[in-house]
Amino acid sequence: MEPEEEHYNLPLAEILLSNNVGVAHIRLVGDLISVKAQLSIGMREMPSLALDQRADIATEILKLEEEYRLAWESVVAAGPDIEELKARLVILENALRGAVRGVVESARRNGIHVANLSLE
Repeated sequence: MEPEEEHYNLPLAEILLSNNVGVAHIRLVGDLISVKAQLSIGMREMPSLALDQRADIATEILKLEEEYRLAWESVVAAGPDIEELKARLVILENALRGAVRGVVESARRNGIHVANLSLE
């Protein structure tokens, strides 16, 4: 990995370690890690999954990751204004929730079972 590259899960780790987030954010990060792992395992167990399907799934996941990464960067940049921080935390929560739903929907569209109790 080149020095300027960051690990794709770095924003999730930063969210987990932040003093600014709430329980909902932590729960959603856990849910996201879980459904992404289930998707990855499901893809490995489906050798019949076409290469273009795999590419489509990867593209969808990258878009979702970009959304919550940008929301997290916004939280970090909020500064001392508590009202601004609260507003940005709501955006982060929505981005994380959307990512969880997006991973689950992508998996199910491709015939991969992904269990996520918080959405069911």
